[in-house]
Amino acid sequence: MFDRIIWVLDEIPHAAALNMAIDEALLQTEEDAVLFRAYRWHKLAVSIGYFTAWSRANALYSGREIVRRWTGGGIVEHGDDFTYSLLLPGSHKLIQNRDLYRQVHAAITKSLHESGYSAAVVTEKAPDHSDLCFDSPVESDVEVNGMKVAGAAVRRLRTGIIFQGSIQRIPINDRFADRLVHNLAGSVEKRMLSAVTTLLAERIANEKYGTESWTRRY
Repeated sequence: MFDRIIWVLDEIPHAAALNMAIDEALLQTEEDAVLFRAYRWHKLAVSIGYFTAWSRANALYSGREIVRRWTGGGIVEHGDDFTYSLLLPGSHKLIQNRDLYRQVHAAITKSLHESGYSAAVVTEKAPDHSDLCFDSPVESDVEVNGMKVAGAAVRRLRTGIIFQGSIQRIPINDRFADRLVHNLAGSVEKRMLSAVTTLLAERIANEKYGTESWTRRY
């Protein structure tokens, strides 16, 4: 799918706001390659799509950290899931959202097959819509035995594309990230999350994702 990916290693669990901010900070780097990050959560959390009502998420998950994503989509539970992001620099802007979604989920399906699951790509949207992301599969989501296990959301910015995804409801072993990233790209380079990016992300979290004006804007 991609010629080259830089796999940003980030093994420390973060607060919800900082996880969102790290993705945004990574997109501000001057790398021309696609960046991949799999990440963990400091505590049980919920992320909501950019236009999703905060009150709805708070009514359902008042005991969890709630963070508003910059990407779209609905309400997604986090903590026990496999959460990842792809950060595509501006040079990749010609790829369409639908094609990106389909190709990434094809790689996820292949990786799940290699992990022993009978996964399949959804070919049509569910008849009933729900704001709970994993209740309503859409075209190109991934299912295992008829149950949605993988979904994602996209945001296009001047600096590039943020693609954020979650795999849940099935156990994911430690080898899955390696399988996935190698199914996404022919060449993979590993790098640690830098202190410079982390400092920028902390500022973004404090000024944006961690504020009530952002979280409760809708």
